[in-house]
Amino acid sequence: MKRSALGKGLDALIPGAAEVDSKEASNVVTNIPLDKIKPNRFQPRKDFDTTRQAELIESIKESGLIQPITVRKVDDHYEILVGERRFRAIGKLGWDTVPAIVRDSVDNEAAMKMALIENIQRDDLNPIEEATAYNKLMSEFGLSQADVAAKVGKDRTSVTNSVRLLSLSDKIKNYIIGGKLSAGHGRALLAVVIDGERDLLSDRAIKDKLSVRELEKIVYSSKPKSKISNSKERPAQIVALEDSLKRKLATKVTIAHKRKGGKITIEYYSDDELNRLLEVLGVLESF
Repeated sequence: MKRSALGKGLDALIPGAAEVDSKEASNVVTNIPLDKIKPNRFQPRKDFDTTRQAELIESIKESGLIQPITVRKVDDHYEILVGERRFRAIGKLGWDTVPAIVRDSVDNEAAMKMALIENIQRDDLNPIEEATAYNKLMSEFGLSQADVAAKVGKDRTSVTNSVRLLSLSDKIKNYIIGGKLSAGHGRALLAVVIDGERDLLSDRAIKDKLSVRELEKIVYSSKPKSKISNSKERPAQIVALEDSLKRKLATKVTIAHKRKGGKITIEYYSDDELNRLLEVLGVLESF
């Protein structure tokens, strides 16, 4: 099922994109030598599915190339903006040239944005590739998470939660890349502060085939009780409320309940994490 944010087409993601595409459609298709074309340096996808690629090669071999690729001129060569899978397939078929539309005045930010959106629309990125692409947009072009969200048609919380996955260990990120764990599993594991404990829980989640909700229950129930609460059993209602807040906020929450009053402690581990919590809590100001 396609994501609802993408159902309105490219113009819903980039204002004015439909107008650009209509102009592009009227452009002359040029046959460009393959050795004059290079992949998009900002291509977010690192993993090209071999089965799907083989199917594409057979399709082009049988029916020809239905849609030309889109490129931009960079120095003495052309760089792919959209259509790297098609370009790779044509290379495998041994073609000397590839039909292409040349786009003028496309800067690096726009080139990366086009590659990212093409892959998101086709659900071609794994969660770590998507997170890395968002992070690259921010680090290389000075964009905020809100800016990135606006450019790719996502809400800011989705972008924030995606980028948070990059703080997981390489082991867990590889599990997510390989499809052994989902992004939801990764977000649940973020509530565990110690990397070693995260890794152990990730192994357990795979071995026991835990759902995200089952993993969340383990994560949030395994927090050590405070010294204050050891002397007296905590009310079940307070424990249940604490667990509910942990799941809602996706971070560690502690409720110190007394006969009269008490306090709720919400933990965060970075400025981005604080901004995410402020947004979840409905506080408009950013830190």
